[in-house]
Amino acid sequence: MSMVNPLLPAEFWGTSIGIYLFLGGLAGGAYIAGAVADLLTTRQPDRKESYFATARWSMVIAVAAISIGGLLLVFHLGEPLNVLKFWLFTNSQSWMTIGIWVIILFTALAALQALWLGFGREHGFPVDIGPIDSLAQVTRPSESIRRAITTFGIVIGVLLAVYTALLISAAGDIVPLWDQTWLPLLFLTSSLSIGIAAVFGLTVLTQGFLDTGVQEFSVADDVIILAELGVLGVLMWTLKNGGPTAVETFQYIMNDGWLLFWGGVVGVGLVGPLVLSGLLLGIEGRCDLHKNTIMCRRATSICAVKFGMVVVGGLMLRLLIILGALNVPIIGA
Repeated sequence: MSMVNPLLPAEFWGTSIGIYLFLGGLAGGAYIAGAVADLLTTRQPDRKESYFATARWSMVIAVAAISIGGLLLVFHLGEPLNVLKFWLFTNSQSWMTIGIWVIILFTALAALQALWLGFGREHGFPVDIGPIDSLAQVTRPSESIRRAITTFGIVIGVLLAVYTALLISAAGDIVPLWDQTWLPLLFLTSSLSIGIAAVFGLTVLTQGFLDTGVQEFSVADDVIILAELGVLGVLMWTLKNGGPTAVETFQYIMNDGWLLFWGGVVGVGLVGPLVLSGLLLGIEGRCDLHKNTIMCRRATSICAVKFGMVVVGGLMLRLLIILGALNVPIIGA
């Protein structure tokens, strides 16, 4: 006879932590997507202004996502003012400590990039805020140094995308779904995918589909989605062929959580976008979108829907990771 631990992750974390995991991944992925667009301005000067606009808004998305997610996290912990004591966290062996410093550093880097790219310069955000424009002009480094900081931020963005997986996968022996090998890879691929989708989804809505980098980044997102689909498949196979609680987790996801898994994660977030991408490639191959405005508008709409589905699927994945987590029994005989 066995007794399952009544304190399942979903019972004391709930959807708020799932949303935080999503927002953290979105922030890291959006920064990385925007940083790549920023760096491409030197390689593709004909798209310089478009890529700069994409980079500016990506930093806004990153700052907004990590700020909202951080608020969800600290209020969930019950003592929000304790965040002011972050400087006391110095255990470099703890992913909790590492994560706190990653969040702080990432937020500072993304905010600075948003400041430098969007204010106090030509073709910045379409607003004039005197003190902020002056601050941007005073603090903005040379372009070479700024791009070096951008590149460093990519590393921090990757850490932000995976640190939560590394943190909770420490309990992988107790919660089989939080596999120490596959969960970090799943979070990384998903974060990159939803980051591209959010950033270039906004780009396609504000700048259009053609000559903005949307087509190339959409294909890149497809490659990442295929990788994510492969990692998710291996994780499910690992659960199906694991110990009793792993098998129970797999059965729980396939039975009780089938709609969230098959409908939300796989259907909306992975397979659906790939189908729409195939449709987009077919449209591009059949006609010249520069000359056919009707088909260009159709392609723009399809691309926007595709990117929106990817983002929704990313949220569904994080909710599945929390709501589908089952513990190994703590009392057994």
